[in-house]
Amino acid sequence: MDRNFHNKLHNDIFKSYSETIWVYLKGSNTKGVDYDPFRNTGYVKSIKNPEPVKAHVRQIQGNSLVARELGLVESGAIEIVIKSCDESLFRLCEKVMYNDKEYTPFNKALGNRVQIFTSPFDFTRVVLFQKGS
Repeated sequence: MDRNFHNKLHNDIFKSYSETIWVYLKGSNTKGVDYDPFRNTGYVKSIKNPEPVKAHVRQIQGNSLVARELGLVESGAIEIVIKSCDESLFRLCEKVMYNDKEYTPFNKALGNRVQIFTSPFDFTRVVLFQKGS
């Protein structure tokens, strides 16, 4: 079988089972009510309207997530498969939302809280951890 057939097959499966993930890109910093020009504080960060990204979403089990000194942390994580052209959105975003839950963005991830892997057929796998855990 040739590569075009496999590529079409993967794209058809992706379209059939994909869900929407909302990616919020950074807007700009504006002067807020408590803006102080001498201390350079009081800016309000504005976030642009969300961009919908189609992805195949899979929940990751709690026992395979994060262990700390006090034991297992129930943080919640998802693995998503996206088209490779959408990878830059996840690298530059300020906020990621799926099913009314917020996930850690790439630029604020500490200790492998976001992992990005390339996959064949022009897809990318991204592992996102739930924020606040």
